[in-house]
Amino acid sequence: MSALRTLTAVEAKLFLRDPSAPITVLGIPIALLVVFALIPAASEPSAEFGGNSVLANIIAPLAVAILVAMLALTIFPTILSTYREKGVLRRIAASPVPPRTVLVAQLVVNVVSAFVVVLLVVVAGTLVIGMEAPGNPAGLALSAALGIAALFSMGLLVAALAPTGRAAGAIGSAAFFPMLALGGVWVPKENLPAFLQHVADLLPMGAMYNALRETWAGAAPQALQLVAMAVFTVVCLVLSARFFRWQ
Repeated sequence: MSALRTLTAVEAKLFLRDPSAPITVLGIPIALLVVFALIPAASEPSAEFGGNSVLANIIAPLAVAILVAMLALTIFPTILSTYREKGVLRRIAASPVPPRTVLVAQLVVNVVSAFVVVLLVVVAGTLVIGMEAPGNPAGLALSAALGIAALFSMGLLVAALAPTGRAAGAIGSAAFFPMLALGGVWVPKENLPAFLQHVADLLPMGAMYNALRETWAGAAPQALQLVAMAVFTVVCLVLSARFFRWQ
């Protein structure tokens, strides 16, 4: 436990010293909220969105889904694969510290960052910008937790398969951008063709985004979305355990 605590503290310092990661985590969601808050129509309640504004029903869940996916699919697997490429995992394996400790420490730092994104959007959006608070906070917390688990398990699978850090970034981006379109993140699910609306609820990013939208409006997340995220988590974790290489 002491080794894990020490490594987690080291990984957290390295994460914060790299200006790109904190700027991405803090800057993009706040920038999205501020820019759209300046558009008067975006803050007005709409019957189309269950009495919520576009800001609460579209933009806030969008900021959460995009940032969590970026952390999980590009930043997290790139760091782990780079560690393997540079022999960091091999050197740690030769020490008394189990190499999986590095993996757990990285996971802790990035998952905590993902939850910071969720809290940042909810707190800054409601207290500073005046956006509607989530109507179903328990459902939103469950949707966010399952979405984070699904996307980070997918990122772990990318790290397991990618031979280098650069390859991990490329594979993560190749998964990230199609999910933006097919998951109803670029175009709201209601505007997708009928068959793609079901696909949007099955892909991890789309399932998380659409579940956040529904819980923000006060409804319950759809069972299909929750089950899809849970199944993705289990399948990706099993495959990661099968294919992950320490060197």
